Amino acid sequence: MNKALLIGGVLTLGAVASAQEAPDYSQRNNIYSSTGLTPVPHARFMNASAFREYKKCLAQQEGQSCQKYEFTAPYSLDSETLKVATKLRAAWQRLEDRYYWRAMTRLNNPAMVLTHCYMDWSSGQDKTQPAHFTLNVDSSMYPKELAGKIPEQQPDDRMWLDSYSLLPQVPNKDYCEGLNMDWTPMYLPGTCVYLAGVRLFCIEGSKASLNPLAPKPIGFREDLAAERVRKAIEEAHSTYLREYAQDVTRALLPNGRFSPLPWTGMNTAIVAPTMTLKPDLTFLKDKAQEAGNSLGGVFRGTAYPYYLQGLSGPSLALRAHLLPKMNDVLGLPNPPGVWKLEEFKRRFPLNNPAMYERFGYTSLFQAWNEVTPRLLPERASDKPRRQMIYMAAGGNVYLPNLVPVPVPAPMLLPEFAAGLPYTGPQSRFTWVSVGEGYEVPRVNGVPAGYGAITK
Repeated sequence: MNKALLIGGVLTLGAVASAQEAPDYSQRNNIYSSTGLTPVPHARFMNASAFREYKKCLAQQEGQSCQKYEFTAPYSLDSETLKVATKLRAAWQRLEDRYYWRAMTRLNNPAMVLTHCYMDWSSGQDKTQPAHFTLNVDSSMYPKELAGKIPEQQPDDRMWLDSYSLLPQVPNKDYCEGLNMDWTPMYLPGTCVYLAGVRLFCIEGSKASLNPLAPKPIGFREDLAAERVRKAIEEAHSTYLREYAQDVTRALLPNGRFSPLPWTGMNTAIVAPTMTLKPDLTFLKDKAQEAGNSLGGVFRGTAYPYYLQGLSGPSLALRAHLLPKMNDVLGLPNPPGVWKLEEFKRRFPLNNPAMYERFGYTSLFQAWNEVTPRLLPERASDKPRRQMIYMAAGGNVYLPNLVPVPVPAPMLLPEFAAGLPYTGPQSRFTWVSVGEGYEVPRVNGVPAGYGAITK
């Protein structure tokens, strides 16, 4: 009994200390509400704006045809969300690889149409490496008062090719469709004459190729070459972008093992509550110590006993936002519990629904579209292997033989040296954790579609 009173006193001091500097949570809108274990494990979400309208409607119409405000989605296995994440990576890799090879094949038409569209040089390396779990935490998810206190981790979805090889990874049907032979002259080859290994003279232009041993082309239609690449850029932003969206949609389709919950807002994420089969308690002490050390002060001694409340069953204190009060829209001036320690639950790992229910948090898989101008490939180390190069050639004459020997004279297009421009969406993914009564990141509007309405 004395031990229980001591822990209760310590927790009370911690709560008081944190409440004195609690930030304004009145604007939170889409909130993780709780986890239910029956009839199937599911997570509940509450929309605060819808709840306001519901209360007004209830007062005026006595509950008839009032807008709903709470929504549920069943948990998906962590392994299934990994499969979906891998499909999202595969969809992007297909887009990026076919985009590059369309540009290269159109640029080097007709030579590469003959070599790549009539023969399939796909490397067979189109098997996308599996995605891996990364728990995303960043400063936009919690109040500015905690800036620098909660360790951040950016999404690690690796939206690039697993290998930038000299051969296409996608089959040639992905980048050759609709390409016809174009016999427009692109360059006039230069010639150098050698005698006994000594260069006598050259008939060449002034623009050097990437091969210092080759004669410079007498003329090179760089304007026409750039125009061909720009045509490929247009094709990537129309046909390829549309098919990329179809690939993403197929990856995110619900099935018996993956149950995503979309939201109605613009630029919002699709969310799938994520569970493991095996309950895990090993994280608790480490995360409590991390929280105590990061927050400092009274939390060094209170974090662990605070989180241990879950061992004795779901705590009413952690579900206070479900009780009818008259303060803010959810019945409290602030979310439940000690807000600093609750926000730190964003660092809690994927777990079993029984652990979510006891410890007052959940983990979610998220997928969303990000529209940012890009130059592909994005990583600097990959750019040298993805240049726009016209495969010109020159000829060397080695006297006394008068027959020119062809020498590659590849011409780099400087306009695209930094990469191919891409301004469409990129479908990204990650996993996040959130405490009960706290804001779900990256969503706006209200849940829609596959989620069951509960209230």
